[in-house]
Amino acid sequence: MDFRIKQLQCFLTLSDLLNYNKTARVLYMSQPTITFQIKSLEEAFGVKLFARDRQQVRLTDAGVAFREYAQTIMDTVHAAHDCLSELHTRLRLRVACGPVGQFVLLPAILRALAERHPEFELEVIELTTEQMIARLPEGKVDALLMVGALPIPNLRFDPLCEDALVAMVSCRSSLAQQSAISVDCLRDTPIIASRLKDCRFHQPFLHALLAPYGITPRIVESPQSCTVQFAYAAAGEGIAIATRAMTACPFPEVVARPFREPLPALQLGLGAMSSNESRALTIFRRVVTDCAQTAFRPHPAAEPRRAKAMHRPVVLFPAQTQAS
Repeated sequence: MDFRIKQLQCFLTLSDLLNYNKTARVLYMSQPTITFQIKSLEEAFGVKLFARDRQQVRLTDAGVAFREYAQTIMDTVHAAHDCLSELHTRLRLRVACGPVGQFVLLPAILRALAERHPEFELEVIELTTEQMIARLPEGKVDALLMVGALPIPNLRFDPLCEDALVAMVSCRSSLAQQSAISVDCLRDTPIIASRLKDCRFHQPFLHALLAPYGITPRIVESPQSCTVQFAYAAAGEGIAIATRAMTACPFPEVVARPFREPLPALQLGLGAMSSNESRALTIFRRVVTDCAQTAFRPHPAAEPRRAKAMHRPVVLFPAQTQAS
């Protein structure tokens, strides 16, 4: 059986008007085209749908029975079209956040989206690094906020800032009494790090970070959740290494201390598949870039005090041209 939407449209219009000339005018078709479409539909079902003589056009019993089905099909087609059109134009995005994105940048982004694009639907998903790597190419998440440039094929990575590393230590630790600590203390103090099944990069990063000082870190494995790792630090299980931006989010019984030695900074940004050119992602990228410029800019009053304690400030990257 083979029939087309155009044939159903012709059938329904003709069944309403019962006049070939009027039907042709309404549908902007010629009368022979209407006749051909109706005949093709009748051949597809093997029945006569209209009885026609010189006086009038009327529906046959088969035509009356078929009309309900044809209308149901057309209603479904229109509903599907409306749904797909809405999906195409709807501003909806699923985003997974790293700690800096979740705690430092996300509040500003939510405020900006509410003000500029109140129709924007942002779904925030909590994922481990390994889940991010798996789900972004599958389209199960649209963007990764404030993470490093992960090894994902065809990833577009927009760097937003470069931030210094600090130690998050228990306020009960003797290290908390110092204004800055030396990496040398990490010879004996455990470091809290993500489980390898959650993030294959965290522990190797710590080893590479301390190798120039001849230190092999003693790792205390923890879930990747930043709050869980800070809780471990508060309990005195070890220290957690975080970016300076995270010090804006105080955690009970944990204090941040800078390192005396210069350590490599972390580059953080926004990751998305290069094939994703949706309007929602374009808007989100622009909002994120604007918010990052404000969120990571030091407050003038606090800068002199911070300059004594921190070796290098947050380095902001200029807005990407693609985000404009």
